[in-house]
Amino acid sequence: MNHQPTRQASTPGPRSRTTLYAGAEAMRKQWPSSRLLTVKGARQHGLYGEYGNACVDKRVNTYLRTGRLPAHDLTCEA
Repeated sequence: MNHQPTRQASTPGPRSRTTLYAGAEAMRKQWPSSRLLTVKGARQHGLYGEYGNACVDKRVNTYLRTGRLPAHDLTCEA
């Protein structure tokens, strides 16, 4: 079986009631090759394409277009 590194960009809202932010941080630690993209003060679960945050949308669109994750975790302002 060929195991490829997990490549994921996660964009949780720290104040989301659906997914606790601590869970996103724990998932990030389990997948070292993933990246965590945080929006300070966001209160909802779905951020990409719904929240209207240019910082998030730009980073996720770049990942979807190129397949390359950011070099490190990022934080965007709400």
